[in-house]
Amino acid sequence: MVERLCRAAFVVALLFAAPAVSFAAQGDPAAPRAGIATAPVEWSQLNADEQRLLAPVRDHWQEIPPAQQQRLRRKAERWQSLAPEQRDRIQQRLARFAAMTPEQRARARERFRAFQQLPPDEKQRIRDAFRRYHELTPEERKELRQRYDSTNPPKP
Repeated sequence: MVERLCRAAFVVALLFAAPAVSFAAQGDPAAPRAGIATAPVEWSQLNADEQRLLAPVRDHWQEIPPAQQQRLRRKAERWQSLAPEQRDRIQQRLARFAAMTPEQRARARERFRAFQQLPPDEKQRIRDAFRRYHELTPEERKELRQRYDSTNPPKP
């Protein structure tokens, strides 16, 4: 059940470009290819791995524009090339994202967009702080959160 939910969340993320997965570090292999005409792909033309990964959209496959079909195929191919640990981490993040309320997802998308607009050095500073935070023990993290909450009242 959880695997099916994760797979469905994966496909939905691919379809709607949710921020949960980013391939930016290696250039986006799913980016549209300029000047390349794409023809619709029949479901039967997909290989077994593609059909398994894209199963949540099978009933709507022929309604998906051809360019988006090609992007989904490239992302499915990229997914297969990931190490199992990377896939597990992404599935966990997608499951967390799927479990959020619509308001929480909207906030997460906005924070992602804001982060993407930051200069590279600021992004790195935030990544380093995030890494240091997660190196703390659970007790240290709880104490740090309590200190933050006591000095920063919630916004209305």
